[in-house]
Amino acid sequence: MEIQVVELSPDVVGKRLGQNMYSPKGSLLLRRGAEIKPTHFAHLKEMGYRSIYLLEPGQESEFDSEGLLISEELRARAPMMIREIFRKLLSPKRPEMIQGKRDLNQLAEQLLAEVNYRAKGRFRYLDLKRRDDYLYQHALNVATYALLMGHSLQYHQLKLMALVSGALLHDIGKLLIDEAIVNKTTPLDEQETRLLREHTVKGFQHLGRACQFDGLITIVALQHHERFDGHGYPKGLSGHEIHEFSRIVALANFFDEYTSDLPHRRMHSIAEAAERMKAEAGSAFDPELVPHFLAFIE
Repeated sequence: MEIQVVELSPDVVGKRLGQNMYSPKGSLLLRRGAEIKPTHFAHLKEMGYRSIYLLEPGQESEFDSEGLLISEELRARAPMMIREIFRKLLSPKRPEMIQGKRDLNQLAEQLLAEVNYRAKGRFRYLDLKRRDDYLYQHALNVATYALLMGHSLQYHQLKLMALVSGALLHDIGKLLIDEAIVNKTTPLDEQETRLLREHTVKGFQHLGRACQFDGLITIVALQHHERFDGHGYPKGLSGHEIHEFSRIVALANFFDEYTSDLPHRRMHSIAEAAERMKAEAGSAFDPELVPHFLAFIE
């Protein structure tokens, strides 16, 4: 059964927390089973959480780790690691950029070693995002879901490394766009939408020219918003004109975004995301890849 989350409101005070909550630095803020105090509520709200897991009355506080795709420790630490990797890769200092590539490789290897491929059909703990860390938490989740897909498609180790690296970096171009546009909480106008969409090209160009990443990694940054029916961007590619890595990341990107709290809406459930994927197989998504993803969430 899918675990339900509730909106973070004063109504949660006095109830028991259903999932460990972490700070942006990866330290434990509040342990599963703890009673939520007014100070806890205020702090979680300040950090930008919009949803929260609660334990039902009488429910045990033991955590079902088999429902996790990666360990809580890595999930807590990785967003800060990704923030630092992005900073280094965007640095004009060559040694820092080179170190960023090394750090990326190490994180990709950690994910390969740790992703729980046995969680097929069982994972149900969605990652509750913090406002200021969304980009980095999102990168981690997209890479994790992409790894599940790559494993399902029987990719070998080197191919999985390229896929997870590309997935981790797919949105780095957003750091090359005006922050006011990226973080805007009201609908974008036509000009702002056009500028935001440039993150695909800007990310691709930086990763290829400045960082000199392999094309298998950079192509994901460029193509992850292309649609199978040709109505995506930046080039309007369709079908198998879009690289398979990019078609995989398009699915992972959609799933994590759709099941996340965003400034203009609450998160959707896993079941709702699955139905949307089925409905858009052949239009937004590769119909041959959708069943591989659904196998892990249904």
